[in-house]
Amino acid sequence: MTSLRERPMRRGGNKRPSWLLPVLVVVAVLVVVGLIFGIASLFRGSSDEGSTEASGSGDTPCVTTTVTAAEVLPEPTAVTVNVYNSTPKSGLAMDTAKELKARKFLIGKVANDPKKKRIKGVAQIRYGKKGEQSAQLLLFYVPGAELVETGRKNASVDLSIGNTYSGLAPQQGIDALMASPRPTASGVGCPSPAVALSTAP
Repeated sequence: MTSLRERPMRRGGNKRPSWLLPVLVVVAVLVVVGLIFGIASLFRGSSDEGSTEASGSGDTPCVTTTVTAAEVLPEPTAVTVNVYNSTPKSGLAMDTAKELKARKFLIGKVANDPKKKRIKGVAQIRYGKKGEQSAQLLLFYVPGAELVETGRKNASVDLSIGNTYSGLAPQQGIDALMASPRPTASGVGCPSPAVALSTAP
């Protein structure tokens, strides 16, 4: 009998194509370049933000401009005033409400002080955030009144009359004050022009 010898199998399939290595090198280089570009962009963006913040921090927060109260405050026809009597004098709220109506203010409630306060001074002007400018306007008509901010949500204001109240200021003097230009600081961190105008001498 003739014996059959097993022939060794040829392993020719393990040889890599010649083009594979250059392609892998190119891909690796592209990945590295992309990573470097991304990191550089990230650092450049951070430095730009830092420089913007640094330049912004040197800006002057307040700018002084010349305005008049008539330019920034509302007209009396746009202001609703609740008139309260905070004194023992009878009829004071009603009389004052009539005077304010004659000056073109809108009149809301007229009664004794709902807070049951007795005000020794001229008056209190109570207002919420929406009524800030209305309160500033009313202060021209009742000089010496105390501004009291409350948590109310609407724009109406309360005028609570005190013991030393002697009537509204003359309209001619009010018009002159409101038309008088005066320097006012405005901008971030500054009081509103209305507040500055009412507190200026």
